[in-house]
Amino acid sequence: MLMDAQPLPLSATVFHSLSRLAWWTAFFTVVYNFCEGVFALWAGHIGSSWGVISFGIDAVAESLSGGVILWRFAPGIRADERERFAQRERRAVVLIGLSFLVLSMVVFVEAIQRLLGHVHAEEHGLAFIVAGVSLVVKPLLFGMKWYLGQRLQSEALRADAKQTLACAGLSAALLLGLGMNQWFGVWQADSVLALLIAAVLVREGFHALRHRHILCCPISQR
Repeated sequence: MLMDAQPLPLSATVFHSLSRLAWWTAFFTVVYNFCEGVFALWAGHIGSSWGVISFGIDAVAESLSGGVILWRFAPGIRADERERFAQRERRAVVLIGLSFLVLSMVVFVEAIQRLLGHVHAEEHGLAFIVAGVSLVVKPLLFGMKWYLGQRLQSEALRADAKQTLACAGLSAALLLGLGMNQWFGVWQADSVLALLIAAVLVREGFHALRHRHILCCPISQR
């Protein structure tokens, strides 16, 4: 069947070009998410909002993910280095998955404690700005990463792309939660958002670990 057909092998030149583009995309992700995480953590701290803080933690997780991709596509790896290429792929996916799982536990425990303690958050305007910008940038990053992941047949890059898409959805959820808390007084929305973020991190973490054995596509030799 056509859908089951394997991608055509990439030439060494195309492989190197796409790998460089993947590296720069990951570099932008790391820088953007670091800035987003800092602003979200700041806004969450000001308003005592664990939902916003969790969003910042998720941004840090995506920075770690992007950092692993930077290492995974580091300059110097050649198309004919099959074994080392495969080893980097496995290690990258495992590191991404484990980072998601560890952070999900932190987010989950704190969210439950705040729900049980009836902790109310006071949202800060900066949180709305962070969520709005993220809702624009993240879908664009997802599209680029997914395209590169498909062309390079990289499970690490595809896992990173899915995390970026999940963050775009969380940006929309963050805006909704902020609005419900700010204008309708639904204080539980803040902790519920944090629980949603924890669930997404768990899902993506296990997904990455389940696919750690998948290697990259064959690359034509010259």
